[in-house]
Amino acid sequence: MRGRRGLRLGMACLLAVGFLGPLDASEPASAADAGPLAPLARLAGSCWTGTFADGKTKDFICYEWVFEGKFLRSRHRVVGAGAPYAGEALYSFDKVAKALHYDYFNSLGDVLRGEVVPGGDGVTFPVERVTIEGESAEIRSSWKWRGADGYSAITDRRYGDEWRTVFTIEFTRDVTPAAAPRH
Repeated sequence: MRGRRGLRLGMACLLAVGFLGPLDASEPASAADAGPLAPLARLAGSCWTGTFADGKTKDFICYEWVFEGKFLRSRHRVVGAGAPYAGEALYSFDKVAKALHYDYFNSLGDVLRGEVVPGGDGVTFPVERVTIEGESAEIRSSWKWRGADGYSAITDRRYGDEWRTVFTIEFTRDVTPAAAPRH
C-alpha cells in the first residue's frame, strides 16, 4: 500500500504544479548572473521563430528559467511539413564534469542527452549518434548568434569521412509570445 500512497502523492504534486504553474519563477537578472548557464542566457524569457530553407516549415520555440535560474528549459513545436513535431529540453550545468549539458525529449518518444560547448559566437553540440529513417547516423549541431535577436541553428551529418550540412534554421526573437509552443 505504501507504493500506491506514494504514487497518489506524486500525482497530486504533479497536478498541483501543472495547475499552479512554476513554484518559483525567479530568474537571473543578467547573463552575468546566470553563472555557468550564461552562454545560453540570451535565449531566456523569449520565444523565437525559426524558418527552414523551404520557407514553409516553422519551428516555434520558447526558453524560460526554471528552479531559480539553475536550469534553462526550452519547448518547441515544428509545423508546416508532415505531422506536427514537438520537443522539450532542459539545459543544466554538471558540477562534476564542469560542463553544460542538455536532456531533450520529443513527441516521437526519443531522448537525447549531450554536451553544450560555449564558443565566442555561439554554442556547439558535439557529435552524437542518432537514428535517422532507421539508420544509425552521426550528427553535430551549432548555434551561431546573429546580433541580439537572432541565431542560426546548423546541423551537419557525417557521410563517410565527410561532414555535410543537412539543414540550417534561421531563428528570430518574437516580439509577442503568440508563437508560444502548445503541446
